[in-house]
Amino acid sequence: MENPEAKIFHCDVIDPTGKLLDCQTTSVVLPAHDGQLGILYDHMPMLCQLGLGMMKVTVVSADQYKGPSQGDAFFFVDGGFALVASNSLMVVACSAMALQDAKPEKIQLLIEKTEKNLATPTLSAAERAHESERLRALQRIAEALPGT
Repeated sequence: MENPEAKIFHCDVIDPTGKLLDCQTTSVVLPAHDGQLGILYDHMPMLCQLGLGMMKVTVVSADQYKGPSQGDAFFFVDGGFALVASNSLMVVACSAMALQDAKPEKIQLLIEKTEKNLATPTLSAAERAHESERLRALQRIAEALPGT
């Protein structure tokens, strides 16, 4: 019988504020620029550009993480890249937020900032589409938070 621990790999999630997660995991699903991407043990080496969306990490044990030490951890990610090599995943996000830290006030501030960005007349069509998608995602997160 195969050892289940043999299917565990390392995962780091970093954003401009620092390291958000340093853990052992069995799977990660992240928003690549061209769709959702699943990472499992022994994934081929690759570098991919991140898109906008939710990232799910199945945490087995965590060295650095404020959430539960086991189970699913969710992050809202906007841009960056992910590097997979030698059973290790490093996610470097332009912007990331651990959803267990998401408070209604913080989400509302992000919504207001995104709405202000959308009102900027100099946005290109691509920037406007990105900001609109970001606004919809933040509004869905706000609706899903307890107490809102």
